[in-house]
Amino acid sequence: MWPFVGRVRELQDVMSALTEPNGKGAALVGPAGVGKTRLADEVVTRLEQTRTTVRRCYATVATSSIPFGALAAMLPADMRTANPLGRAVEHLLAEPQPLAIVVDDAHLLDDASIGMLHHVIRHGHARVLVTSRPGERAELWQEGLLQRYPLGDLARAESDLLLERALDGPVDARSAALLWSGSAGNPLYLRELVVSGRAVGSLREAEGIWSWHGAIELGGRLGELVQENLGRLEPSHRHGLELLAYSEPVELDLLASLVQEEALDDLETRALIRVESSGRRTVVRLGHPLYGSLLRATCPPVRAQSHQRALAAGLEATGARRREDLMRIATWRLDGGSPISIDLLVAAAEQAWSAQDVTLAERLCRAAVDEGGLSRVGHVFGQVLMHGRAPEQAEATLADVMAGPLSAADLSRLGATRSLNLYFALGDAEAATAVLDSVDVPDLPDELRDFLKMTRLLQEAHRRNVAEVLESTYQPLTPHLFLHMRLIRALCLVQAGRYREVGEEVDRYDAEMRAVSGDSPPPDHGALRVRCFALAYAGHLAEAESLALTTLDASFDELAFSGPTSLHGVLSFCARMRGHGSQALRLAREGSSKTGEKPLVFDTIVLASLATAAALCGDKDLALHAMARAEKARRPAWRLTGTSVSLARSWVLAAAGDVRGAADAAMAAADECAELGMHGSEVVALHDAARFGVDTSLRLAALTSTMDGPLPLAYAAHATALAHAAPTVLEAVAADFRRMGATLYAAEALASAARLHRTQGNVRAASQASARQALLMRDFDGVRTPALRADGLTHLTRRQVEVARLATSGLTNQQIAEKLHTSKRTVDNHLHAIYGVLGVTGRDELRTVLGPIS
Repeated sequence: MWPFVGRVRELQDVMSALTEPNGKGAALVGPAGVGKTRLADEVVTRLEQTRTTVRRCYATVATSSIPFGALAAMLPADMRTANPLGRAVEHLLAEPQPLAIVVDDAHLLDDASIGMLHHVIRHGHARVLVTSRPGERAELWQEGLLQRYPLGDLARAESDLLLERALDGPVDARSAALLWSGSAGNPLYLRELVVSGRAVGSLREAEGIWSWHGAIELGGRLGELVQENLGRLEPSHRHGLELLAYSEPVELDLLASLVQEEALDDLETRALIRVESSGRRTVVRLGHPLYGSLLRATCPPVRAQSHQRALAAGLEATGARRREDLMRIATWRLDGGSPISIDLLVAAAEQAWSAQDVTLAERLCRAAVDEGGLSRVGHVFGQVLMHGRAPEQAEATLADVMAGPLSAADLSRLGATRSLNLYFALGDAEAATAVLDSVDVPDLPDELRDFLKMTRLLQEAHRRNVAEVLESTYQPLTPHLFLHMRLIRALCLVQAGRYREVGEEVDRYDAEMRAVSGDSPPPDHGALRVRCFALAYAGHLAEAESLALTTLDASFDELAFSGPTSLHGVLSFCARMRGHGSQALRLAREGSSKTGEKPLVFDTIVLASLATAAALCGDKDLALHAMARAEKARRPAWRLTGTSVSLARSWVLAAAGDVRGAADAAMAAADECAELGMHGSEVVALHDAARFGVDTSLRLAALTSTMDGPLPLAYAAHATALAHAAPTVLEAVAADFRRMGATLYAAEALASAARLHRTQGNVRAASQASARQALLMRDFDGVRTPALRADGLTHLTRRQVEVARLATSGLTNQQIAEKLHTSKRTVDNHLHAIYGVLGVTGRDELRTVLGPIS
């Protein structure tokens, strides 16, 4: 049996309907696979715990034509009487009371069984719970006999939780998104995907993290379930569904030009397709994502090619006006075996790369290369190879094609791509600059000359002082490229700690992109990543986490695109700030698993994040190993991302017990960041040094006076309070950290306040600060820092902490006892001890001392 996840409200409502005095029962109504039976299982378990007699029956197709067939297991053996209903009721009344009857798949019950349940419910002989498909045998709830509770698919968060609990381990974000996309929240489909994936090896665990490898393939039980839901299809219905399987989402007008209107109406009525409004167009999708997998798997190859040729011709006939139309036409022509020009392949590859569809861009590039168009598509193909972690192949390919006879314009485009690969994948700044110099010749068109300027500046942003690069971003460029220069400027502003301006710059970029495209452009993952960093380092942790997770879901491409690994670094940072050590370590592992032996520029960030997370969790061996990988991945040309390795070094030393060495390393990292003008990272390093015992208060105060966001200001206040040995100020700083969600720093500040209170002889204040620290740390998971290790932690036991939390929430002693499954006297004793330790006389003072508790 799979874990029970979600459905909390439904479970409470159904239990009430089955146990309250006026309740008659409940009907769980929903399509196949949504978890009706699993919820009924949980209800049965709860009922049996209340000493209710439960009789459970299962209706099937086989029993649907047999009177009382589904209920036979709970009825007397001899029902051959003149009054079988009376005999059945007499037998039920002899059962131990209270009695509950649970029937699965009630839509398959025979008429006699339905009549018996009617009688039992109306006369109150038993409470009844049934599960049923919608619209079938609905008289049990339509006549008011049972309360109807509709069940739908699980929400995304519930689906992810179910997946992790079923596998007894975390699942990487890309795989979770893929399985969510495949199952659409249907628990049965999710279960069968997991079972089949594990059986064939597509779903496997490595270093404690589960990952899905390859595409979702339907087979075995899963294929049977999907086929059962599709049902019997008429030829016209299958024709429409197969076209949709190769094109969804597709415009209704295009599909209607290829499929009979009556067939589309029938498919929509049967919920096999969905018609949706998307902006200014109406599109059609299959009723479930797995329908497409099955239809494509069972469609004969010749017919599949015919469908795709028809789709390409139909879209071309409409004028192919949308931005992504060239990608679709090129894909359908390739798969349909139709002739395709190099011009179309190159244009479609450029569109695919711009849309960050790496897999499609690679396929279109390779098709163009096969047709002899390497010189035309090389500027895209080189980037595909680079992000696919084949930088040596990219360099060899681009160098070879640039040696041939090419125009100055083609050479400049290829040279820019080659330079990016040399710099950001191979770390060879000198060679990258030489290539740019060689193609930056007189008489280039203004747009190409400006493109080379922007390429050069992007590289300089990773090794020069931030302020110098930031000033260069305001140089005049052609309008289209000036728009992209905003992202370089936003990256510089992140490093300078000017987080409010980052948001403004990205907002302008988004607005101008919409104006240029004339439509709703796809999200720009580069802009989203920059915004994530700014939100996290400014102290807006919840917003940063939400945006990072959304961006990861939208970019789970099989090729290891460089950006997602840096997003794992953001998520790991946020988890560390909350004291969630295991989660921080898992996220850092997940990101670092994509780095491989060929690191790209952003890989150093997530490898350093792994080293830091391991150190905070006390895993010294893993911290040292991750640190060695981060050092190996670091390149002299990548000074900007390389500072993350310097920041991590202090925590690796601290994990080994060398706090003095950690403090020195943190100060060295701060100086390195200061030299580059990276004030955002400099304040982090200075705050770390303060946590290791160095007085950095004056330097932090001067820096943060020109920075944005609540977190840098809290860093400075924390360092100042430590330097001045001010326990009450530390308590105020802890409250500031807590409001941001930075509970690790809040707990450290309270630990320091408690120690100072004790040193100053204020035992009561020390106990109160220590108790607040313990409440914050109740959800911590394996985090160890010098500030927390040095403390005796708290004078309250874990159970006393829990009692205090419930008491401040407003529960009575009796309610606390029921919640903790103990006696009221035990709760009384715990509260008496808590009051004594904290020096308070009652709940009001307790609430004042402990503050708000979530």
